[in-house]
Formats: sequence, structure tokens, C-alpha cells
Amino acid sequence: MLETAEDLTAPRILQLTIFLPNRVGALQRVVTRLEALNVDICALSITDAADYAVVRLIVNRPDVAKKTLQDAEYTVVETSLLGVALPDGEFGIRKLLSALLVGEINVHYVYGLLVRVDRHPVVALHVDQAEAAGRVLKRAGAMLVGQDEIDVEQGG
Repeated sequence: MLETAEDLTAPRILQLTIFLPNRVGALQRVVTRLEALNVDICALSITDAADYAVVRLIVNRPDVAKKTLQDAEYTVVETSLLGVALPDGEFGIRKLLSALLVGEINVHYVYGLLVRVDRHPVVALHVDQAEAAGRVLKRAGAMLVGQDEIDVEQGG
């Protein structure tokens, strides 16, 4: 059976990256601003440096979050990530990384989401060659997750 273009496109999760000053309360102000508009944080990753922190967020309403943060004069960078649900015993981190290695796909970073999809933990991946990575992971039996599946109100 032939694959169509739709079959080749992996679902994506949108990540928002902002730069925060390394100051007490900076992250709290961002979270409060998002919560005021019913934007739920589904994943959070922070890397700090001397004067600032790089904050990566995955939220249930990325368009609202982006506008809100930009209106508050934060610089916001969007990045498309692959999401993978990890069923118990079927497709763990090791198998996921092995599949990407066989496909010669480099992993830039990975972090876990705070929500589950179909009761399974989810990881977000930033990789080289995202379309190829999606095909490799699908062939390996991975359950790919898209933005519309991570709404925390679903209860996973």
C-alpha cells in the first residue's frame, strides 16, 4: 500500500521558548499571567545561565500564550517538537533512542510532559530531520502525540 503525504507527516507539539532574567519571581509572573487566561502548562524545562534562564514551555493553548507573553514584552520563539507516548513495556526511552539511532537522527533535547495521553507518559523531542524522525518512530511502533492531544483538562 502506498503512503500518502498525510501518512508521512508526524503530529507536532508546539514549544514556546522565552528568556527570563535570573531574578526572584520572574517565572512566577509568567505562570500567573498564563493561568489568568486559562493556559495550562503541560511541560516546563529551564536552563539557567548567569544572568538569564531559557524557559521552554508546552501549553494547551499556544496561540493565547504566545500573544500574552509578547504583549508582556517577552521574546517568544516557537519550535515544533515531536511528542511520543511511552506505553508500559512496549516502547520505552531506550527503544525510542535506538530507533532514532538506526535512522541516524540526532536528538538535541528531550523532556517529559506533565500530562499523560491515554494514561501513558509523554516525552517531547527536538531532533534533526523531524519528518524523517516521525517516519522512523512510526515504523518502530511509537505512538506519536500532537498538540490537540495534550490538553490537561482531558485528564489523560
